[in-house]
Amino acid sequence: MTSTGSTPELPTVAFAAGGGLLLAGASLTALLRYRRRQFRQRRPGRTIGSAPPELLRVERALLEAGSVGSADVTWLDQALRALVQALAKVDGARLPDVVAACMTDDVLTLVLTESASEAPEPWTVDPTGTRWSIRRDDPLTYDEQRRAYFFAPFPMLASVGYTAEGEHWLLDLERVATLSLSGDPERCLNLARFLAAELAHNTWSEMLQVTLVGFGKELAQINPDRLTYTDDVEKAIAALDGRLESVTEVMHIADVDVLSGRLRDVAGDAWAPHVLLIAPDVAKDSAGLERLLTAMKQQRARGAAALVLIDDPDHADAASWQLTLDGAGMLSMPALGVELIAQQIPADEAAQLAQVLALATVTDDRPVPPSRGDESWDEHADACGGLRVDPSRAGRRQPPAPAAADDGPVVHQTGTAAWMTTSVLPLPVQTYLDRAATTEQDLQVLAPATDDNIRDQVEVADPGLDADLADWADTSCPRPKLTLLGPVEVRAQGTLPERNPRRQFYTEIVAYLATRPGGVTSERYATAIWPNEPDVVGKTKVRQSISIVRAWLGTDPATGRDYLPSGVTAGGVGRYRIDDVLIDAELFRRLRVRGLARGVDGIADLRAALDLVTGRPFDLPTSRQGAPGGYSWLVEENSRLDHEYAAMTVDVAHTVATHHLAAGEPELAAAAAHVALKAGSYEDVPLLDLVAACDAQGNRAEADAYVARILANHGAEVEEDLPPRTAEILFRRQWTKGAS
Repeated sequence: MTSTGSTPELPTVAFAAGGGLLLAGASLTALLRYRRRQFRQRRPGRTIGSAPPELLRVERALLEAGSVGSADVTWLDQALRALVQALAKVDGARLPDVVAACMTDDVLTLVLTESASEAPEPWTVDPTGTRWSIRRDDPLTYDEQRRAYFFAPFPMLASVGYTAEGEHWLLDLERVATLSLSGDPERCLNLARFLAAELAHNTWSEMLQVTLVGFGKELAQINPDRLTYTDDVEKAIAALDGRLESVTEVMHIADVDVLSGRLRDVAGDAWAPHVLLIAPDVAKDSAGLERLLTAMKQQRARGAAALVLIDDPDHADAASWQLTLDGAGMLSMPALGVELIAQQIPADEAAQLAQVLALATVTDDRPVPPSRGDESWDEHADACGGLRVDPSRAGRRQPPAPAAADDGPVVHQTGTAAWMTTSVLPLPVQTYLDRAATTEQDLQVLAPATDDNIRDQVEVADPGLDADLADWADTSCPRPKLTLLGPVEVRAQGTLPERNPRRQFYTEIVAYLATRPGGVTSERYATAIWPNEPDVVGKTKVRQSISIVRAWLGTDPATGRDYLPSGVTAGGVGRYRIDDVLIDAELFRRLRVRGLARGVDGIADLRAALDLVTGRPFDLPTSRQGAPGGYSWLVEENSRLDHEYAAMTVDVAHTVATHHLAAGEPELAAAAAHVALKAGSYEDVPLLDLVAACDAQGNRAEADAYVARILANHGAEVEEDLPPRTAEILFRRQWTKGAS
């Protein structure tokens, strides 16, 4: 949620006014990649971490701007790689000598240093031969399967500025070679910091090394595999000098330049690029810098090396290009004849962005938080619908029973009271270990011991569950229905035209209000839905939006009351809530907790829960991805509903799959695992369930393919490279022998 105060969270400088879309897109892509890895490391019954309170603002801004920027990042990356793939098929073809690029909403234009008239389709060439362009709707010849066989052609392209008309300019630092930033000192540092932050994660680079000297220490943790910080300027200069000498030697020996080497895969990683950015005054008296500048000036072609000097008047004239920033943040690039709004990221925001990304690389999972609901059944459930029981009351799972033992419930006696404990997975532990893809810890957490007393408590606490399920399936039922376990959708009986252009906006409002137990104040509602408007509280559009949604949801025919009542409370404070709404995710949680409480009889509830899943949780329509404020409220303190829903779907699917594998029903186990995959899971858990299902059916080829997929997801070659749970299961079941 947004903060409890009335002050909205303003966008960060880096992403303000749509300037830093590529940085936001590249950073969000990295964040999602790290989160996928966190989920793969997650143990069943747990969840992954969320951003701490002090970083919520940055993650929300990243989510909002990055949703738009991700499309630009993908387009730029694939357009450049498609160009390489196309030219590699043509004997004698060469990569264009790019020095800059300009992106708009519709067109990508590469600016060349010399005329080149033969561009592969669908690229077009201007009359001078120095502008190659491609439109966003042009069909790309990019082949993802061939990506790994070609080097990134221009790995040092980096954003420097944009225009009010929507042009985003990038410079190829490798082709510029030496660049001087001068003018307003703080503005120069902010631009250099921005260059480093974008280079740290962009997808159109590989094997790239970025070294910051004397500034940018706050960025050191953003991606240590690419970016490093040092105070030792002479050592950093010597390293870049050595890189330049090495590349020059390879070009001489192989008789090939950098671009041809990348295009034809000559000399492999010899063309790994390295950019060095040096803070003001750090290298003022450096003899090594003088030698490096001289060497780079003598290097007529690309040297896979770049040097950026920040506010260094003593060496500015020796740089190939000079860029000037004024106090208003305007950037002058004489070599291209353009004036731009300079890209900027202040040190504090750079530090926060780096922290968000660094924390996402930590793979420690966390306990599922308690339920945040206020219904009676919430007392027995955690946030993912797991059953909360008192271990001392319900007992523990029993160890594997002897072969001749009765597999039925276990009777416990305490004084004069006796009760039978059971579980939704009631067979001996060893049965599940032998037949399924699970662990003893999974069984303890996902199928806790229960008894008749616990079952009665949970069923009494939620007497209306079956009626609510019937209402959910009844298309004529007037109650509002909200789908969150898949594409976000509202079904309501009130008035809102199907083709209303703002239908998805009003859908978001319903999703926000329906997932706030107890409702929210009008101020919190306003700042959550319009997070970038500092004066939104009290505006007419806030009340108007509620009025439209109220009409859409309609009234309860039994009571005549609005499903979205008036926001005025007894104290005169505006407060909004939606009454009697049906939410698939909450029905899922209720089914899960009841199913677990019912023990051996509960598997039907868990299967019914899986039937509610239609796709990835909070799967947003394209029209809301990146929309102002669009679902940024999902990033909450100690909570991410989309993450919790993803985890609970996988855990229930695994529980059901484990049941069916032990029962000798591998087809049903596979169906449960596929629900988890349909929900967008990147985890090993459903893939291992599929390995077990294929193995049980004697389909070793398909089982080996799933094992190979698991190994590839982790970049692993042996079990030791995998998460402990995954490695333990593969080793115990001896499933890696046939996978390559």
